[in-house]
Amino acid sequence: MTDRWIQLDGCVNARDLGGLPLTGGGRTARGVLFRTDTVQLLSLDDIRRLVDGIGLRAVLDLRTPREAAAEGRGLLAETDVRYHNLAFVPDSYLVPGDPEHKVIVERRSKQEVADHYLDYLLRPGSEAPDAVRLLTRPVELPALFHCAAGKDRTGVLAALVLDIAGVERSAIVDDYVLTNERLPLIAERLASLPTYGSRPARRDISCRPETMWTFFERLDDKWGGATGWAAAHGITDPELDVLRTRLRS
Repeated sequence: MTDRWIQLDGCVNARDLGGLPLTGGGRTARGVLFRTDTVQLLSLDDIRRLVDGIGLRAVLDLRTPREAAAEGRGLLAETDVRYHNLAFVPDSYLVPGDPEHKVIVERRSKQEVADHYLDYLLRPGSEAPDAVRLLTRPVELPALFHCAAGKDRTGVLAALVLDIAGVERSAIVDDYVLTNERLPLIAERLASLPTYGSRPARRDISCRPETMWTFFERLDDKWGGATGWAAAHGITDPELDVLRTRLRS
């Protein structure tokens, strides 16, 4: 799976979601969907590779609006690539001075990480359904989606999309865990950025396989999987079939 890493000057956790095994045989197509950490430091060479080489059409930024405004978009903002800011958590999640921040932090400290991931889907106003719906539109593909570390919010969107596409769940879990290879680089990078460098460091930011397996259990219990979750949010089978077709090589 490590051959899916994309070497970029401005990202340390970038990879292609192609090459993953499907339950009915075959693999996901390369060059369609990419997951990364935050992209505002991409170099000009990176932009050329993504836009001219890969043909990138859209970026889905899963950061909060305040987070995105503070950190910026970098050189991608100067291209014709479509930009969509689709927050998985509220601004208060990341802003210590916000009255809701303490409540959110205390609740998360008592949760399993998998339940925290489920909150992305349960939170009123979550734009997770909009993110998946965008990826069902051929005009938006190839697409890249990212948060800050490219780990939690990005990991959940990847899990949803890959489950809808019919990727073997063990492979989805392996993809989630693959981020561990880049954790030291991710931590170093975030510490150098204004929004994240001032926040207390979490003691354990690793991606544990049991976290994603538990997330899938919660997803199955509530909606019968990612496809059921999508249907509950008004995303139709024909829309999902477009996504499946593009993702199946």
